[in-house]
Amino acid sequence: MEIVDSHIHLYPGAEVESLAWCTEGHPLQGQHSVKEYLEATKDLRTVSPHKLRGFIFIETDRKSHLETEAGWDEPLCELDWIRRVVDGRPRSGEGHTSQHAQMCLGVVLWAPLPSGADAMQRYKNRVQDRAGNMLPLVKGFRYLVQDKPPGTVLTGTFIESLRWMGRSGFAFDLGVDARSGGIWQLKEAIEMIETAHDGLPSDQKVRIVINHMCKPDMRSRDHDGNPAAEPFTAWKTQMARLASFSHVYMKVSGGFSEMDPLPSEGEQGYWGSEDRDDLVRRTRNWSGQWLGELLTVFGPRRIMFGSDWPVCNAGGGGDRVSWMNWWSVVDGFVKDNLTKEDQASFWSDNALRAYGCAR
Repeated sequence: MEIVDSHIHLYPGAEVESLAWCTEGHPLQGQHSVKEYLEATKDLRTVSPHKLRGFIFIETDRKSHLETEAGWDEPLCELDWIRRVVDGRPRSGEGHTSQHAQMCLGVVLWAPLPSGADAMQRYKNRVQDRAGNMLPLVKGFRYLVQDKPPGTVLTGTFIESLRWMGRSGFAFDLGVDARSGGIWQLKEAIEMIETAHDGLPSDQKVRIVINHMCKPDMRSRDHDGNPAAEPFTAWKTQMARLASFSHVYMKVSGGFSEMDPLPSEGEQGYWGSEDRDDLVRRTRNWSGQWLGELLTVFGPRRIMFGSDWPVCNAGGGGDRVSWMNWWSVVDGFVKDNLTKEDQASFWSDNALRAYGCAR
């Protein structure tokens, strides 16, 4: 069975300073390229019949602004970077080779959605000029809204951009944050989708691929260790509403950022590779509730696996084990709850369909 990792970030060490979030001493500072990614996933070959086919590259929040087109420069440099990966033409020390070129199955770039459809068309033209042979792999765009003020996704220009994306065949990666940002972000996302889809035929409605389960509050628990009732119920209610839109997909990704962090190597309670069966057992009740709710409302054909590598390293036990830890937790749930056919959909087919990638 093949795995398509629907959510990873890659960046070369030489371009770390262009990342908007990467300050001195940040745990994700330093190069995170294909070589490092394959090192993180290498245990899969020894513990599972699953085969890692490839990944969807998601923009990494480079420095940008919307005032002028000069604010597009760093995201377009990121396009140049992932094109080098796809073309198999690395610069010295970038951590990838021509053998890795086929692993990138789709690309989601940053785009200036708040600026409206005309700006999106101009940006697409800039992308087209620089993408070369990689252009068919550009499957969608993302503009992170989890740290933006209320109302950002409801402006006329933002909705205009989404409708332009639907007509143009691009997917929109939606990043909202229920735990740190607030449940209002999910409510606004629902209103955004309703407005963007209103009055359009099915083939012009933009596909929405939601990141990280909407980043729910997985840290609050009751005395029995179950999810705290108030945040869980609020999240659950919005999941049902989001799932009611047939063009919306959900990534089962990013859980380690919202859970209590796993101990890192050298810390007490560290979950090494030999402890993964225990990790799966201990998280089965948790995963059965959070992931089970996603399966109930979205069904097995609109949820997909994503690792959120390398961000998962920060809460998942560290670089050596975090990808495999998350895969193990999700795999335990999948084996318990999905048929073989639905497992194939979850691990690869759903992502390929959501992004319009070759199967």
